[in-house]
Amino acid sequence: MSRLLPDMFSQIRWCGLTRILVTADSLLAEHWPAGIQTRRAVAQARLESPEPYALQAAMAAVMAQLPATAWQRIEIYLADQHVHLMLLPAIQASGQASALSGSERQAYARAMLLNTYGEVAVQWPLRMQDVLPSHACLLATTPVLQNMAAKNLLAPNKYLQLSVQPYACALWAHSRLPADGTVVSAEPHMLRLLQLQQGEITHVASLVSGLSDVEGMAAWLLRERTLLGVQASPCYWLSEPACEPVAAIGRRLTQQLAGRLACKNLYAAHAITSLWQEVAHVA
Repeated sequence: MSRLLPDMFSQIRWCGLTRILVTADSLLAEHWPAGIQTRRAVAQARLESPEPYALQAAMAAVMAQLPATAWQRIEIYLADQHVHLMLLPAIQASGQASALSGSERQAYARAMLLNTYGEVAVQWPLRMQDVLPSHACLLATTPVLQNMAAKNLLAPNKYLQLSVQPYACALWAHSRLPADGTVVSAEPHMLRLLQLQQGEITHVASLVSGLSDVEGMAAWLLRERTLLGVQASPCYWLSEPACEPVAAIGRRLTQQLAGRLACKNLYAAHAITSLWQEVAHVA
């Protein structure tokens, strides 16, 4: 009997879990209640515009369709259309004596944002990769959350914990990425490319595309690798485990690239959401 206890405890969800995927024009949500082997509830709401007030209204609409409970953790994943990812050059040379403070690094990142996107980026919230100032740094900014604290997205709903992050960053964080190579992943209506060299990010890019346009995706991928001069670098198709809609896209892209580029499958260690089937239906 005692040998069964670890398995039983591993199946217990100690608090509810709500995951919300924010795509270009809709919100898709799933809720798992606390308990043992609980059943998932799903909901969706239309996102009328990429403005913060529209996102807040859509959040309220989707939460109203799910069980009301304060005993839950809420995870919000923003698809690429709501996120700008930039690779910031190293701030200071390796071995430089004085390290920059956190506020100085934030000021540098804000200046780079303004230089790229103009004054509209003044209020965009940003997060920086935790690396040494002597290394290039990945910057993520979310215009859809400008002038709004993340906690206000769900007011007046109660919860134990809230996290908001780009879907792409969550997928990379859940994966054992190669030290060198091109990593390609799919998001709703979007393809994302990450180039790695000796364990460091050297390039990020994205393509707005219907994921059925494998010919266009293949041409873009080959062009990006040619411009970077990494044609000899290995290429990987990254997806969540047991995610058939994304796996199918990867198979079609691999067939389109046959004879020109070999693409290996790479899987995240854990699923980010179980919402890809709903994404496929919405798309």
